[in-house]
Amino acid sequence: MIKRNKRISIGLILVNVILLALAILCTTLKKDIFYALYWMLVTLMLFFEVLYVFIWSKVGRNLDKHKSNTINRSFNDVTAVSIVLSGLIYLVVLFCEFYNKSIRTSLYAIWSMYLLMTVAVLFNYLAVYNANKETKELVEKTFNKKNDRNDTKK
Repeated sequence: MIKRNKRISIGLILVNVILLALAILCTTLKKDIFYALYWMLVTLMLFFEVLYVFIWSKVGRNLDKHKSNTINRSFNDVTAVSIVLSGLIYLVVLFCEFYNKSIRTSLYAIWSMYLLMTVAVLFNYLAVYNANKETKELVEKTFNKKNDRNDTKK
């Protein structure tokens, strides 16, 4: 599970770097192929972002009913908001394309989408990091309580 999560994380970083390179190429060369590749990779980035959150959410659950639910709730809130907002912005760009065919070739749309997707990925990394840290503390606390009970029985 952890190897898969690292692969998804590396894939997300690679797509983000390639997305940056394509945004720079779109800005400088203004070729249709770069625009098409850019928007295709934005879709792939959204997919990786959802997959990253989905895989992590399977790990570290239900250690302690109350504390574990609090960790899951805060994790789910942050990640859901970032994924939904980035997906909605992407859909707004696609919807605006029906009325204005040049929206996908607009530099403002390309750079704002890149920045918003990068911020969403950073929020997801931060949410996963905090959830990992809280889960680790909960595991250590639960494990120490069990060891303390076993020590007093002896």
